[in-house]
Amino acid sequence: MNITKHCQLCDHQIIDFKTGTLCGLTQRKPEFINKCVKAKLDSKLTSQIESTNIEYEGVLKTKTLVYINFVVFLVIGLAVILAGYFLAQYLLQFRVIAAAPFIISAVGLMTVLPLATGPLNQFRNDLKLTKSKKDDVDNVLKIYNIKYDIDLKYGRKYHGIQDVEVDLNIKR
Repeated sequence: MNITKHCQLCDHQIIDFKTGTLCGLTQRKPEFINKCVKAKLDSKLTSQIESTNIEYEGVLKTKTLVYINFVVFLVIGLAVILAGYFLAQYLLQFRVIAAAPFIISAVGLMTVLPLATGPLNQFRNDLKLTKSKKDDVDNVLKIYNIKYDIDLKYGRKYHGIQDVEVDLNIKR
């Protein structure tokens, strides 16, 4: 594990844009093996736990909508592609080859299907990223024998900003 993950939760952390993360006590890069004995896990810890859990749960809340979106646009896309195919079959009965069926199928393939797969890929990437952040915080806390219970209550959404009430109980 990257030891700067410990520092991201510590109140002693100093971020220098030239050298990176520094310890506020030693003014040097962190140098410890498993855990820092001088780590002060207080205010940054609380805010980091809250923000990572809010972000993770926020992504999980969109799961149902993303899968519904995927199914709906997949069905629409396949219907458009099949409509192009059946139109081509119908026109072939009259020995007519037209560009319209190919254009219809291309529209279904290149515009409607990406509307199905794009949000799904975005959701999977966001979930992977937020799960990784949450796991990093949880793994560091496990080293320091810190456990927490968090209860998130989602309120109304105002101007694109979600109101979240957080009840965090940290057990040391």
